[in-house]
Amino acid sequence: MAQVVEKIINEEAFELLTKEVYGELKKKASVESVEAKIYRSEKNSVEKPDTEVIQEYFDTHKEEKAKNGDVFLITTIVDDEVYEVSSYLYETDWVAITGNVDANKVIIRKDFMGAGDYDKVGNYTKPLKGTATISAKGKSVDAFLTGMFTKTLQPKITAQPAVSGFALSGAKAVEVGTKIAEASFGTATLSAGTYEYGPATGVTAQSFKVDRIAQPTSFNKESVATTASGTDTNDGKGFIIGDGAEENVVSSLAYKVTVAHNKGVVAKTNTGENSSPEVAIAAGSKTQQTSAYTGFRKFFYGTSTDKTAIDSAYIRGLTNSTGAYKAQTLTLTVPAGATRVVVACIGTVKGVTKVINESSMNADITTAFVKQTVNVEGANGYTAKEYNAFVFEPAVAFEQQAILKVTLG
Repeated sequence: MAQVVEKIINEEAFELLTKEVYGELKKKASVESVEAKIYRSEKNSVEKPDTEVIQEYFDTHKEEKAKNGDVFLITTIVDDEVYEVSSYLYETDWVAITGNVDANKVIIRKDFMGAGDYDKVGNYTKPLKGTATISAKGKSVDAFLTGMFTKTLQPKITAQPAVSGFALSGAKAVEVGTKIAEASFGTATLSAGTYEYGPATGVTAQSFKVDRIAQPTSFNKESVATTASGTDTNDGKGFIIGDGAEENVVSSLAYKVTVAHNKGVVAKTNTGENSSPEVAIAAGSKTQQTSAYTGFRKFFYGTSTDKTAIDSAYIRGLTNSTGAYKAQTLTLTVPAGATRVVVACIGTVKGVTKVINESSMNADITTAFVKQTVNVEGANGYTAKEYNAFVFEPAVAFEQQAILKVTLG
């Protein structure tokens, strides 16, 4: 009974449609009379052409003569179900009223057999020399063709979430003895990461935690701050960047932020569908560590016109280096009247290996520099270390300016 009702509803719907659009079709077809007749017939095979059904009808009903404006409805019944109701308008011949049909409205009734010398067509696969059933039943023509011509590719996680921007203000290599009353750090931001075919949306920072990372280990401290930025005063005692074991002294000082984040959305395939099996950035945490304060012992060089005692204060009064000791060549300009040239380096390095007097025919005067030891303090009177001072004291003061090339090994 339900199938009969469905058939009647479909036919009536098409008949109403025919009457509704008839006025426009009449104009296009130059129909003179609006008294059109509607013919009906059925078929039970989708392979049978509608033109054949129409011809059979008029062969059987020879008293009927089609005229301009007549409509023919054909109901296709497959497996006792109404599969389709198509309509035709008669002008000089029968013309389909249906017109263009979207491919996603046409449903495939059966699966296909894949056969031939191939193993893959888009998302459909089969043995290279064999056959296989390719699923198609119930799919639209649009979906089936999409599967044939659009290969679905599963995505990869191309970048995990990462922390950036977290920095320690002023962090760099400094002379030992430098005091840091308050360390200031921040601000951490979290990137969401990326998928192969789109951004990893949904990944956001859930919490922040900042740890102090300092040497010696006794200065390491967890949870200095629970936000992306903050300050650290070492309980009001501050820090001294040094190379000893004195109170509040650290050889390096840095900070690490830990940012917890949630799970990302499911990554899409290249065709915009959810990945299967699911690909997604997992919930977790990411860290970033700042650059560090580190300490170094400076080296010193210069000239003088007197021969006062060579001690820490004298050495620190010379020109000082801006960075740690390294092998290099220094150019010293010795003014006329100078009675002493000094180069002082921490005792653990080679120090002066050669001195050339460019103002005196490139004479090698290395042996003229006599090494002596002296304890030299760091910045702010920080604990002294033994230095080697290479000293040249000519018998008479330099009569004119000289250029010395001093090689540090």
